[in-house]
Amino acid sequence: MRVINYVWAIGLALVFGLGAGSSASARTVEAGDSSSSWSGTGEFIELGNGDQVVNGMVKGMLISRHKDGGKMIVHSSKLACPVRVNLNRQKDTQAIEGLCTIVAHEGKDVGYGHWKCAGNLKECTGDFTFTGGSGGFTGMSGTTPFQTNIIFEMQDGKNGQAIGYAVWPNLTYMLP
Repeated sequence: MRVINYVWAIGLALVFGLGAGSSASARTVEAGDSSSSWSGTGEFIELGNGDQVVNGMVKGMLISRHKDGGKMIVHSSKLACPVRVNLNRQKDTQAIEGLCTIVAHEGKDVGYGHWKCAGNLKECTGDFTFTGGSGGFTGMSGTTPFQTNIIFEMQDGKNGQAIGYAVWPNLTYMLP
């Protein structure tokens, strides 16, 4: 019986030891100061009491800048994000949730992210969490601070146009 317990204990130690070793080998990528301008469309839903929900899609280019030695390196990626905006113009409040697909290196690397933010109608601050990817972004993870402003203006009926920006002051993520 002691031999079985001993073997079991060694097995658990190996499993936890290997698990700890694999997470220790993950590397942090510091992409630097990053920003995007967006444009898009959305559909307004009036909830009453000044509350509105806009279900929309915003797209743009994610531009990341960082120094490598003395040289400035600039990377660009396509960004597409379905969003849900809860806003009240009378109370000057908004909360936004989005899912993003980031396509880099001519489609060879694709990353996914989820973000939430809250704030006034001029700026929404929160966190952007990477949730995976493919190619060079396989296993992408991590959470980084994020700010955005998306202005949806009703054009006709319930449909609207959007413009805005997003800023990641120090975009970082983890790769396995």
